[in-house]
Amino acid sequence: MFSFEKLSKRPKTFCRLTGLTLVEFSDLLDKFNSSWQVYINRKFLSKERKRAYGGGRHTRLLSLEDKLLFILIYTRIYPLLFVQGLFFGFEDSRACEWVSRLLPILDQACGFAHVRPRRGNGRSLEEILEEFPELVELGITIDGVERAKRRPKNPESQKREYSGKKKRHVKKNVVIANPQNRRILFLSKTRDGTVHDKKIIDEEGLTCKDPRLKACVDSGFLGLSIGNLKVVMPKKNTKLHKLSDSDKEQNRAISSSRVVVEHAIAGVKINRSVQDVYRNMTEGFDDLLMSVACGLHNLRVAHRQNA
Repeated sequence: MFSFEKLSKRPKTFCRLTGLTLVEFSDLLDKFNSSWQVYINRKFLSKERKRAYGGGRHTRLLSLEDKLLFILIYTRIYPLLFVQGLFFGFEDSRACEWVSRLLPILDQACGFAHVRPRRGNGRSLEEILEEFPELVELGITIDGVERAKRRPKNPESQKREYSGKKKRHVKKNVVIANPQNRRILFLSKTRDGTVHDKKIIDEEGLTCKDPRLKACVDSGFLGLSIGNLKVVMPKKNTKLHKLSDSDKEQNRAISSSRVVVEHAIAGVKINRSVQDVYRNMTEGFDDLLMSVACGLHNLRVAHRQNA
């Protein structure tokens, strides 16, 4: 069975199973502890109880390290709950309970660590500029992320979630990344596969009053307008309008800037929970997995670039 005490003695295996080094794990553990205490106070201590907190059956995840290890392994390799239970020595129903309990706590811990991407309707891009002033010169990159999911049985859901581009049923998000360090700055709500990338951004209601900020996008965001944001898009070669050498050079410069967001998305999809075919049925669980994956990616970026 897995435990922090055993795996911490094998750092390479630990990193491959969790996606984090022991130093990164230790840093996240402090925030996870705070998030866990918030959960305990809200769920148990704030209510009148006939029996003191801590009574009843005892779990095999006694230590906080084992709890964090449990949920990190689940998001990193995304095993069946039956297999996840075997890893830690209990049945799959108990594993399902722990995943449902610990995943929101991990997401909140990423927020306490200031690595969770910004979210919410009506978000101002000036808030991001205050934290990362270098973006005035570097700009930002915007791109869509598609994640495969099981084919739904409902005909309406099949039509709503089918992506003609990927030829499969998907869930979608749009991310905004920092082109300097590949950090995910903003994550949209999770939407169905038929929703266009530009429509997702439009419905997020982003605002920008600073005309100095520019965004590199692909042709999927044609017609994008966010306040005074300057949108930079590569030009297309047509029969009537051939690209000049300067246009080709400009397209190469845009591509070299845009490739950073592709690297950021690849870093997020190190977590198999957002790479493999999504198979959970709980409403909102897909959005929570994506938020956690982006937060863990930002945590790795922050630690490893500082090192």
